[in-house]
Amino acid sequence: MRPGKTGESTRMASSISLSIDSDLDKVAHIARAVRGVCSGLLSTDDADAVEISVVEAINNVIKHGYQGQPGQDVEVHVVLHKDQVVIDVIDHASPMRTELLDQASEERFAFDETNLDEVPEGGMGLALIQMNMDEVEYTSEGGENRLRMIKRVA
Repeated sequence: MRPGKTGESTRMASSISLSIDSDLDKVAHIARAVRGVCSGLLSTDDADAVEISVVEAINNVIKHGYQGQPGQDVEVHVVLHKDQVVIDVIDHASPMRTELLDQASEERFAFDETNLDEVPEGGMGLALIQMNMDEVEYTSEGGENRLRMIKRVA
């Protein structure tokens, strides 16, 4: 602990940074590591939500940003605060169109599963992330893309 103002929380957040190359076979390793880091802070359901969101975010980077090309960097930074978990997925791929995140919602799952013509062609991963996380923000600047996902501690 370090000194702080009276009444101010003096506990520093803990963090971890992970990195893989753009190989879909490595995504599960990162997701399990993030889940492990969050396990003491989040409920099982919230840890499930975080794990799913991390998988979807990294899969999107690899499939859409890097077009499946291996050997590209994907970084994941996790910061644990007493009241929330902040996860940044960072890449240097082509930027995502920002309206894709705005259009991602639970409505993507409102279709008749028996009618294949009604199944949406994209946006399901982003919609899952939006549904599972409390806050989602995307920025792209200077060749760096960052998807920030926040899960509040229940």
